[in-house]
Amino acid sequence: MLEVSTEITRGDFSLSVGFVSDARITCLFGRSGSGKTTVADMVAGLVRPRHGRLTLDGEVLFDSQTGVSVPVWQRRIGYVFQDARLFPHLSVAGNLLYGARRAGDRSPPLEAVAALLGLKPLLGRRPGTLSGGEVRRVAIGRALLTRPRLLILDEPLSGLDGARRSDILPYLDRLAREGPPILYISHAVEEIARLADRVVLVGEGQALDGGSPQEAFDRPGAEAAAGLSAPLSILEGRVLGHDLAGQATRIDLAGTQFLAPLLEVVPGDRVRIVVDARDVALALTDPVGASFQNRLPMRVVALDVRTDGVLVRLDAGGLALKALVTRQASEQLGLEPGGTVIALVKATAAARYV
Repeated sequence: MLEVSTEITRGDFSLSVGFVSDARITCLFGRSGSGKTTVADMVAGLVRPRHGRLTLDGEVLFDSQTGVSVPVWQRRIGYVFQDARLFPHLSVAGNLLYGARRAGDRSPPLEAVAALLGLKPLLGRRPGTLSGGEVRRVAIGRALLTRPRLLILDEPLSGLDGARRSDILPYLDRLAREGPPILYISHAVEEIARLADRVVLVGEGQALDGGSPQEAFDRPGAEAAAGLSAPLSILEGRVLGHDLAGQATRIDLAGTQFLAPLLEVVPGDRVRIVVDARDVALALTDPVGASFQNRLPMRVVALDVRTDGVLVRLDAGGLALKALVTRQASEQLGLEPGGTVIALVKATAAARYV
């Protein structure tokens, strides 16, 4: 369990941090420059808070009142920086083993880590011959071989194109299941939705517990913190099967079947679906001949009038969904709390095991 209650001031920048998490992946989420890396640096011991207390698995790493400040090398925290920092003159195997050997570990689990991250075919190569995604995986493997009790990943997908990001995400999924707890830094909504168990919202000089991804993105300040142009809904469901002809995956969402783009998952897997509120249309009756394949009968819970329209909060047996419609559409449909509608959804799917 990670417990942080600290304050830090660096020049004109001040940050108050307060959160507790025992999640497999805790995500520090906010815009660039909000202080995410500063929080991670405090946890790792690279910067010293002005005052406060920080503990990991019950061990006090920093306490301004008692004067405790455990050095970086004694915290057993692996840190993977954005620039990877591999040694160009060493092979992949040499880079992987570097930290473990310096720590005096005579039997680091190289084979297991290489298998976990798909690095076995790369062990004899040099960093200059690797793709961006492969370099990130090697950097993660090097940190894992130091046997950390917490792994910090600072924007591990930044600078990667779509294909390289897609290549590395399955390994992060596997790492979430089989590796140590992770403190994950990102400003990308799709990464948070796919990977996070718990979200710490960083912005406005604070880093505070936002709860699960669903709870975090439902908070009033989440849109501004994330730089979103519309609210999001994050839905959890279970895979029913695939429609290969239609290139779609069938997912059960609280008893309702939902079609998502074809995913590399198997029946029974749990997944998350991310839905932009602008991608939800509403109808009073099920329309004929519409292109929307996802038609969800739902009840109107609340209406929030905004400058960009009306945010309609919907529910169906615990399945919560948001739709952003124009004021004119809201009036024409006669929307009001307690009313029933058909939510027509086109969604971008982000899958992970949960």
